[in-house]
Amino acid sequence: MTVTTDQRRRIITRLNGRSQLEAFEAAKAIWQDPDSKLERPLLATLRNGHRPFNRAAAAYAMQILRTSKTIIALERTVANKSENGRVRGEAAEALAHGHRKRSHEVLLVGLGDPSKDVRFWCAFALGQMAERRAIAVLTGLVATDKRVVRGWQSVAKEAAAALTDIKAARKDWRRGRCKFCVHN
Repeated sequence: MTVTTDQRRRIITRLNGRSQLEAFEAAKAIWQDPDSKLERPLLATLRNGHRPFNRAAAAYAMQILRTSKTIIALERTVANKSENGRVRGEAAEALAHGHRKRSHEVLLVGLGDPSKDVRFWCAFALGQMAERRAIAVLTGLVATDKRVVRGWQSVAKEAAAALTDIKAARKDWRRGRCKFCVHN
């Protein structure tokens, strides 16, 4: 199904709405019918959305587009310490299955972030990527980071799950190839 100009406008209006539910329902609509013409307004919402939940919903929706611009914007968001932790966490999660080599570095740095949301979602993403360079830091988080991310679990438990994913990963991932790197 092709999204019309009017439908795109309505989706972006909802994404920037006053209700968190409405913003994430708009993000889900993008998942159901991704349209590359939504890239520009999504980037604008991620950068300038009025509320953190608007920016978080934009990050969530951007993972389905996987363009060079969206990946770079998500990396910048994860690294932006002045951004809300939840927004940065959504950006880290969005990078899990569509990223470039540089994304691995951004997420590795994020494991040491002051925000529990950022640490949690960086651990998740690095586990999905089977990033072996994260093993030492993840092991440390398992032992020390008992902070709980609302609606999920502790950073320590997510780090343990990431370690399990890394250890179980296929051997070709361990040779430096990440099957989720779309732009190297």
